[in-house]
Amino acid sequence: MIIILRKKGRSQSKQNIIYVGEKSMLANFMRYADNSSYGFNTLGYIDTNGDGADLGGPDRLPRLGSIDELESILRECSCDNVIFTQALSGSTRIEPYLQICSQLGVVARVLLDVHDIKESRCYVSSLGTYPMLTYYNVTLDPVALMIKRVIDIIGSAVGIVLTSPIMLATALAIKLDSHGPVFFKQVRVGHHGRKFYIYKFRSMHTDAEARKQELMRFNEMGDNRLFKMKDDPRVTRVGRFIRKMSIDELPQFFNVFLGNMSLVGTRPPTVNEVEQYETQHLRRVSIKPGITGAWQTSGRNTITDFDEIVKLEIDYIEKWSIALDFRLLFRTVGALLDRDGAY
Repeated sequence: MIIILRKKGRSQSKQNIIYVGEKSMLANFMRYADNSSYGFNTLGYIDTNGDGADLGGPDRLPRLGSIDELESILRECSCDNVIFTQALSGSTRIEPYLQICSQLGVVARVLLDVHDIKESRCYVSSLGTYPMLTYYNVTLDPVALMIKRVIDIIGSAVGIVLTSPIMLATALAIKLDSHGPVFFKQVRVGHHGRKFYIYKFRSMHTDAEARKQELMRFNEMGDNRLFKMKDDPRVTRVGRFIRKMSIDELPQFFNVFLGNMSLVGTRPPTVNEVEQYETQHLRRVSIKPGITGAWQTSGRNTITDFDEIVKLEIDYIEKWSIALDFRLLFRTVGALLDRDGAY
């Protein structure tokens, strides 16, 4: 650990500070402190894990003693703040020194040496008496999430009502066209690994899953984590039409209404797909899957590279907003009218 004290000026409005922390963090801390709006005066340092030499450079910093001498140092200098850095892997406990600051009425601040996690944002809060540092890369705004859920409920209810004549006609056509149930249900992976049944109109023959393995050599998606095949022989006559028009996905309005899915989100993967994911791919299941999303409105089946699909969906997650959802919904309408990439 280090304590730094350096005289930067004599303005009475500036805060005299002591920095207590790892020497490796010193340069970064000084750069931020010098350019901050706090108006810090740093006065010198105490190095507990170094050679005890003064720090060189244009602003030479004198070593004032050891960490165990903190109380006497504070008694001898006019210090307003002590700033500690606490490495998560460090063995030095700062609680006794925080207590000294408290007893002397000196403000103590703690900087966590947790490094920069580029994919995440962070904020500081508290849980009872425990300070808490939160890293996140999905929105945590409860108001925005509530609005999204309300939109999902209203949108899915309206969708069910408006498309009910189409769904009834589709159900009749499927029954007349081929043997098997009207609906196809399959276990999919949702928000943070929650499994749920997704519902679609059946567009394939009932032995479709059994025949999938023999058709994998015709997979157009680049790897086995996704499967798409043009002119798939398992698709029925009615199934080919309802897929082309995206009618097969209309029952997913019920998934949205029940809360398993959202109107806009990431594509809901199968259990088998997720089992093949690498760690970075799991971010795409950090939100609810959607009926539509960035992939569906950016080329759909014309984008066959799995990593490109993941990149599109992670970009959506990081930039998510209610406005973005509405933009994707409008783009979905355009994609449906163009039947872009659907088969």
